[in-house]
Amino acid sequence: MAAAELFLEQGYEPVSMDAIAFKADVSKRTVYSYFESKTELFVAILNAHCNSMGGIALPEHPAGHDPKKVLTEFGRVFVRMITSARAIAMQRVIFREVDRIPEVGRIFFQNGPQRHITKLADYLRQATTERKLKVDDPTGAAFLFMSIVKAPFHLHQLCGLIGTPPATALDRAVKEAVEVFLRAYGVANRARG
Repeated sequence: MAAAELFLEQGYEPVSMDAIAFKADVSKRTVYSYFESKTELFVAILNAHCNSMGGIALPEHPAGHDPKKVLTEFGRVFVRMITSARAIAMQRVIFREVDRIPEVGRIFFQNGPQRHITKLADYLRQATTERKLKVDDPTGAAFLFMSIVKAPFHLHQLCGLIGTPPATALDRAVKEAVEVFLRAYGVANRARG
């Protein structure tokens, strides 16, 4: 979508409806026939971005599934998504605009991070019921896991200090995050503590 490209390249403020219409090779009137304002268009793009990034599917986890495998797969998919150039560019735009358009922050969190936290928390709840993990606060633990996985890269990327990390670095970060998480929430480890 032409508007998404412009917002990602330039940010929200510098982009005009005229520029969007020109890039899309349509009239400004056509753009306004779909969106009443630039803010409404930006929110629609944000929702589409979150939906496209919201497809993290946890591996099937029937009774007896190994939490290490489930967490590793979730971590791999999540860290690749969150460190992609497109995700970083969109987050930069969102964070610049959140003071001016507060609904942008809410929409992003509910349709992006919150969806992933909920998916992982549901799994952690099930794994605790099956006595494969011991997680007292599945939502907090899901948030913690996701934070650990992205920690080596995400802030550096948002600040423009590094580009997209190599796959080997991402895999190493996931492996380490899973090990730390299982030390904290593994049944055998919690029984000793």
